[in-house]
Amino acid sequence: MKGVPIGCPFPFSGQYLRVMDDARRDGLRAQLDAHHEWPSEYMFKFIAPNQAEKIEGVLAAFPDHVDVQRKSSGGGKYVALTIRETVASADVVFERYEAASAVGNIFSL
Repeated sequence: MKGVPIGCPFPFSGQYLRVMDDARRDGLRAQLDAHHEWPSEYMFKFIAPNQAEKIEGVLAAFPDHVDVQRKSSGGGKYVALTIRETVASADVVFERYEAASAVGNIFSL
């Protein structure tokens, strides 16, 4: 389904990407390329503790002009961040997840 503005067809985290071998990364790149025609809108999803420094850390991995939706958990302890950005390639997707994972204690979906 090229051109469909969907997120990744599989969950992965930036930490996982850093330790991934080249063959596996190439496989993930091929899957992303099969689902997107670059440049394409990509939807990133994260769950983070509802702490300003964690949220700001995740958002710092993205340009200022991205669309960000926030939704707090029922108890307010966590926040779900949905970030939509038009990216040029699968490599940019990898870069965003890797940069956001440096924040620590967040989940990438």
